[in-house]
Amino acid sequence: MTSRYDYSVMPCNLKVISANRSHVDAVVQIHLDAFKGFFLESLGRRFLRELYRGFIVEPSGICLVAISIDGIVTGFVAGTIQPEGFFRRLLQRRGFAFLWAGAASFLRHPIRVGRKFVFAIHYRGEKPTNVSSAALLSSIGVAPEAKGKGIGRALLASFCEETRKAGVLNIFLTTDRDNNELVNTFYRVNGFQLNSSFLKERDRWMNLYSRSCAEIDQDIKEISTNIIYSLGSSSKC
Repeated sequence: MTSRYDYSVMPCNLKVISANRSHVDAVVQIHLDAFKGFFLESLGRRFLRELYRGFIVEPSGICLVAISIDGIVTGFVAGTIQPEGFFRRLLQRRGFAFLWAGAASFLRHPIRVGRKFVFAIHYRGEKPTNVSSAALLSSIGVAPEAKGKGIGRALLASFCEETRKAGVLNIFLTTDRDNNELVNTFYRVNGFQLNSSFLKERDRWMNLYSRSCAEIDQDIKEISTNIIYSLGSSSKC
């Protein structure tokens, strides 16, 4: 298979590890920097801490961080191998903490935030109909000062490898269709196929992408020459 990656811009001596609680604040800061203007940002830092803590401690969650040679978190990727019910389980276990963390936003926008919570309880993922099982890639972000160095691609490859090890050979994600060309291009260049577009709310159209993780075998081998791939060295605690 011909690799889709441009390895001339892959980072040297990058370490990708499973995130633990000590990484949560750095992940939240990258999220706030990378997703300005999006709904989750409006819920605030405390809510995001609860969310990413959930990806770390929930057994079906995946949360990986990219660490630079000088020990700085430069990016993250988060998702789940069991999107059916993942967010419902989080709310069942930590519902009060989520409500408390998002209280200020709820008071400002009670209807909108309330709908989002109800949606999360019943969310099963917009999994493509043509795949039997698939992991959800929920979010991926790179620190602004680290963009353009191939870190996002390294995280994507590492996420794919983690899902493969769990026996899940497909991943899917949704992202905004409009005014989001750089992100859509990133996924297309990295082997994702556009399955469909759908209207999520009012005038917000989303693209649904998927790809097979079985196709990334050669990519993983080539990336491993540039990354210190050490998943599992940082426990979920």
